[in-house]
Amino acid sequence: MTLEAVRQATTTPRTSGSSPSARGSDGADVVRRAARVLVVDSEPVVRHGLRALLTAEPDLAPAGEAASPRDALMAAERTRPDVIVVDIEFARDDRPGTDLVRALLERCRGARILVLTGCRDRESMMRTVRLGVHGYLRKGADTTEIVRAVRAVLRGEGVFDPGTGAAGPLQVLREPDPAPAAATADLCKTSLLTDRENQVLRLLAVGLSNREIGTRLRISEATVKFHVRNLRDKLEVRRRTEIVYTAARQGIV
Repeated sequence: MTLEAVRQATTTPRTSGSSPSARGSDGADVVRRAARVLVVDSEPVVRHGLRALLTAEPDLAPAGEAASPRDALMAAERTRPDVIVVDIEFARDDRPGTDLVRALLERCRGARILVLTGCRDRESMMRTVRLGVHGYLRKGADTTEIVRAVRAVLRGEGVFDPGTGAAGPLQVLREPDPAPAAATADLCKTSLLTDRENQVLRLLAVGLSNREIGTRLRISEATVKFHVRNLRDKLEVRRRTEIVYTAARQGIV
């Protein structure tokens, strides 16, 4: 997270009122519980900035903080968060961040894992993504991107930042395939995507919902769902969350 992002987070005013409410079957307003987010990072300024950012959102709430893998596991088991925002790089800990991610995925099966890191190690990033994290952002992401990513993983969507360049999470998934036949097959799949499907795919990659994609492209939500279904079929995946991952491996996005 950049210093500017932290500055934005700590100066953002708290939205008045409780969490968003929904109308119950009897017509009464039902207050929804704010999603609880645990922040794991060895840098105090990042933890404090994220806490301020979450506090300013009516549908999100900080569940706690942890500065080390050991503390993270204890906090996760104690607070049972909905989302865990975790760095995989710890300045004063010998345990690899990928080990922590694996442990969190195993012990907190109900939680979504969003990696927010400045780690540039290619091997570590590949191991982390392959473990099955729900999102991966660089620390240069601004506050809007971070909040959007948290909400996206809560919806069960995968968020993998395509703007990180050669060292980013999408790039590390684009491993060169030595088999010419496989490479040809990937190129064929790429050519099967329509211009609109490519547009939808790029917006999926930054974590937008169907409604947000529809608004951005000026098409109905039903039309977006139609294109998402086509993307699943063409990329031969079953779930929406696999679309970006598979497209990234094939160099489509």
